Amino acid sequence: MSAIKFKIDEHAFWKTDSLKRFNPAISCIASTLLPGAGQVYTGHYVKALFFPALEATFLSMAWFWHENASYFDNNTRVYRAWQAWDSTPSEKADHSELALLSRFQSIDSRFSQYSFIGWAIGAHLFNVLNALQASNVFTDDRERNPRTAGLLAAIPGLGLGQFYNGSYSKAGMVIMGQTSLGLMAYNSHRLMNIAGKNYARLNDPNADSITIRLRNTYSDDWYSSRQRSFTSRNMYLWYSIFFYFYSIFDSVVDAYLHDYPQKMKIAPDLVVGPESISITISTTMRLPKAAL
Repeated sequence: MSAIKFKIDEHAFWKTDSLKRFNPAISCIASTLLPGAGQVYTGHYVKALFFPALEATFLSMAWFWHENASYFDNNTRVYRAWQAWDSTPSEKADHSELALLSRFQSIDSRFSQYSFIGWAIGAHLFNVLNALQASNVFTDDRERNPRTAGLLAAIPGLGLGQFYNGSYSKAGMVIMGQTSLGLMAYNSHRLMNIAGKNYARLNDPNADSITIRLRNTYSDDWYSSRQRSFTSRNMYLWYSIFFYFYSIFDSVVDAYLHDYPQKMKIAPDLVVGPESISITISTTMRLPKAAL
């Protein structure tokens, strides 16, 4: 015969589980010099592979868009050269418009390059802060105020709510995500304005005959570029807003549950009696002060 008994013990105080501590300076410097090195030092080998792979991905994408921008820059120079050699106004106007479109594509590619460089920088900071937290030196049982955590997290782009809770790794993720998404939204807005101005130029009601001819050929290109940038801007803005409120929610929840491993511990114990065998599950929990 067996039985399961539950016992709940409430304690006013507790001590943090013993954690292996590492030198935070070594972990930070190692990950600063080589992504993932600090994680190797602290024994987090999966993360040690994840962070260099993440940064390499972002940097390779940045290089791809750099090459793409260089290609369109070269096309712009070619169209400008043809424009200089053209003998008729209509041909000059055509190559001038093609140069403007190629220049716009170059700017678009440059902005994508800068965005991925921003992601790579954010990922590197994320990597360093994760190595700092993995040192376990800053793990403590101090109570956090959820309101303070939420107000600090409401300051965008800094991860202050996560820093307050001691979640340095999450702070790095918040900084990377919020700043990079904000940069992408801003650059998409700039592209939308450039395309919109050129679309308005071709559709000026007082345009001359050459501009009207260009309108029939290139107006749709500028319109589609504007719409694409408009869609991207709104998408990145929504992502930014979602991630902003998520970071506030995350910091408040972490402030409530930062000591969850100490608030609730489950320890099963097998008890053998003369007529029965029982399993006792002892749950040690500390209720919030307001509930005591």
